Amino acid sequence: MGIGDRHQKKDVEAALKRAEAAGLKVTHDKNRHRWGWVICCPCNQSQVVYCTPQSQGEEAREIDRFTRRHQNCA
Repeated sequence: MGIGDRHQKKDVEAALKRAEAAGLKVTHDKNRHRWGWVICCPCNQSQVVYCTPQSQGEEAREIDRFTRRHQNCA
């Protein structure tokens, strides 16, 4: 992720950094309500990340759950 690709919600941004540290790919595409994706390259599954989630805490937990499920795919 580049400097301008940071998520505006700090809990979600922290979860995205944890996902990257676990080896997952984080892409920013800013398409309407979608901020981007967290992608597991070995199994080709992805988790959508929203720009303005209803609950930033729940969005961060979803990203963390996806990260835990996919951090050992490689």
